[in-house]
Amino acid sequence: MKTKVFFLLPMFLIFLGCSSDSDTPEKETLKPVTYEVLLFEFTADTGNNSSRLHYEIKYTNPNDVAVKGTSSVTANYNGLILTPIKRVSVSPYIEIGANSTYTEVYNVESAHDTQSLSPEQIKTYYIKFISAEFVFAID
Repeated sequence: MKTKVFFLLPMFLIFLGCSSDSDTPEKETLKPVTYEVLLFEFTADTGNNSSRLHYEIKYTNPNDVAVKGTSSVTANYNGLILTPIKRVSVSPYIEIGANSTYTEVYNVESAHDTQSLSPEQIKTYYIKFISAEFVFAID
């Protein structure tokens, strides 16, 4: 009898000492961040031997917690579908507060490569918006 108690008592204590999965709080599933294109404008020839891409995209965080991540914009570049990789300046992440918005503004003028493009080719060049996405950063 003493041997049974000797073996059962530690097993009983181990069983009671273990925490169940229901004791740990579950992480809330995040709703996707939505976007709205406020402006998307491409000027193939600005008149000073350059082209200009200017867009403003508003990202809305519908979650009750702040989120951080990166954005990506996919566009049709004269028939070629691309999602350019952005250069990281100070911080690689965009932070959007709980139930808040963030507007990304891109406004870049680039010089034409006149050695490989004729004025006729430059005039027919186009960039059209396809989609945007906010990708959550994983801590």
